[in-house]
Amino acid sequence: MFEYYNNILCVQGGWLYNEGNILSINNYRNLVRRGFLNIMRRGCKGTPALIEYDSLPERFRNVIVKNDGNPHKTTKLNPFKDYLETDILAIEFYNNYTLDDGSALPQKNIKQYIAEAEILNAVKIVLENKTAKRRALGKGTGNIWANISEIIQELPRHKYPHSLPVHPRRLQGSKKGNSRSYSRYMLHSYEGLIHKGFCNKNSEKINDDAKHWVLSRWADRVYKVANTKQLFNEYNEKAESKGWKQLKDEKAIYNYLHQEEIKSLWYGHRYGELKAKEKFIYQFSTELPSMRDSLWYSDGTKLNFYYLDDNGKVATRQVYEVMDVYSEVFLGYHISKTEDYEAQYNAYKMAIKTAGHRPYQIGVDNQGGHKKLDSGDFFTKITRMAIKTQPYNGKSKTIENAFGRFQMQYLKKYWFFTGQNVTATAKESKANMEFILANTKNLPTLKEVIKIYEQCREEWNNATHYNTGEPKNEMYRTSENPKSPEVSLWDMVDMFWLLRAKPVTCSAYGISFKEKKVEYTYMVHDENRMPDMDWLRKNVDKKFHIKFDPENMDVVYLYEKDALGLRFVTAAETKIKVHRGKQEQEDWEASYIQEVIENQKATRLAMVNDTDAILEAHGVLPEDYGLNTPKVSGIKSTYKKNKGKKAKKSDIGQHTKEVSNEENEEINIYNMM
Repeated sequence: MFEYYNNILCVQGGWLYNEGNILSINNYRNLVRRGFLNIMRRGCKGTPALIEYDSLPERFRNVIVKNDGNPHKTTKLNPFKDYLETDILAIEFYNNYTLDDGSALPQKNIKQYIAEAEILNAVKIVLENKTAKRRALGKGTGNIWANISEIIQELPRHKYPHSLPVHPRRLQGSKKGNSRSYSRYMLHSYEGLIHKGFCNKNSEKINDDAKHWVLSRWADRVYKVANTKQLFNEYNEKAESKGWKQLKDEKAIYNYLHQEEIKSLWYGHRYGELKAKEKFIYQFSTELPSMRDSLWYSDGTKLNFYYLDDNGKVATRQVYEVMDVYSEVFLGYHISKTEDYEAQYNAYKMAIKTAGHRPYQIGVDNQGGHKKLDSGDFFTKITRMAIKTQPYNGKSKTIENAFGRFQMQYLKKYWFFTGQNVTATAKESKANMEFILANTKNLPTLKEVIKIYEQCREEWNNATHYNTGEPKNEMYRTSENPKSPEVSLWDMVDMFWLLRAKPVTCSAYGISFKEKKVEYTYMVHDENRMPDMDWLRKNVDKKFHIKFDPENMDVVYLYEKDALGLRFVTAAETKIKVHRGKQEQEDWEASYIQEVIENQKATRLAMVNDTDAILEAHGVLPEDYGLNTPKVSGIKSTYKKNKGKKAKKSDIGQHTKEVSNEENEEINIYNMM
């Protein structure tokens, strides 16, 4: 009936109104609904609900002690969890680990491996220390690994998302056995937990030699392949004589050719190099001439102060507040024109910084801004549970009651008070609009209003709590919650970088998206702060998921999403803009432009030469057919073959002139943009 759950003494909910006969089922339900009973674990089939014992009203606890004795003395606490500690080295190892293909571990696996390392570290302490072993496993000998396995499986999965074996023998393991076993971990340390299946390339059907043939046929400009169906048939005809594996579906051909790093190699050979240039080569973004932050609640409401805006008009704003329910301390806030996701994000960020701890639970409404944050897993990162409160039900949100008192006790003192919400009926809750309208020119500015509001919040937080008579801030500082973990620097990054709901496609212009109606463009740069042309051409048309910090949009992180979740790729910085007109160009722009142009030419040549080398190896250069390979427009040097005719200079520029009746193409900043 009694047990410790997460180191907290609990009583089974069903026992209270059945075998224990402590209270009626209706009374139990009412206490749960009104929040008087702290539910530590929800009940489901085969798993009883657990209620924090100390959250029971005193009259019920007295009955339990009288009938069954004091459970604090009769219920045994398993101290295994006392040996679970944060492993900073494991966090750094798995976050910095790279697989054989150079990619990072998926975020889901990083959290799993860190949890497994911390659990096995605790097991090591228990096994090697007699005192710890006796405390965690008891004095009896018994089956030690059976006891350890049972303890591990009882750990909360939201905090320790491990996949350690349930069977005691498999959990103990051997040095050559299961990758996630105690023995293997002791031998290979952190790397022993990483699954061997990562980067397994056995599923690839086309070997390297066959890939080159496929690419050369697809890029053949003389005897062109009409479609992937034709190429699929030709491949299987040639496979037997070449010793290649037969393909069952033409999709294998299509998928290979349309890999982002492969597409740039054949694109120009099928559609023209200038088309490839437009699609894969870095494009300038130009600027036209101008010359000129146990339960928290959160809610948004009117700022309740009128002020005079820049246009001389009477205005007010919205404020979003985050409050600790226990102490009624206002932890974080944000003032803005509207209640949107950015206001909520900044208020929670300030609250986490003020608290220095994660809340166990937060209560939020179901407004649009919350939905956007929820889609990016924002709430699951900062709290164990994010519960949506009922709309239009102020009684379900303690913060509305507290904020009403805050308005009447502190904000109302000022003559430019807007009054409480429209549902308030008392005359004292209304604004004196007659006086306000007669003194509009004397209204404070927005900055003055914000300063006054900050002062009111400080007075509220330092005032005595209506129930305890202690200062709210003092109540908050002296209280401890073992289930509210301290927030680290890693946590701040993980919690407050937002993930865009939709991926963004990379183009030759970079990575572009709109946030709060503002267009942002980013580019991956090399060590010299120049556009990374090679990365760009291999990633054009690839979709990336974006993580960003709304308070600093200078850098974003790019992620790829697969069946295992998000995988970090690289960071991208704000794209450098240059002026179109020379009059407004700064000294550095000319040299920057010239260096980019040279890198563009080198990348174009590399694209052409890499493919032509493959074509030559397979004897399908135009010269092998008695024809000429066209020069790369605007570039003097290109791939040269030792045999055959010398390639004639391409006259695509003259052709373009005749078609459009314009001047010859001039390779300068204007056609490179």
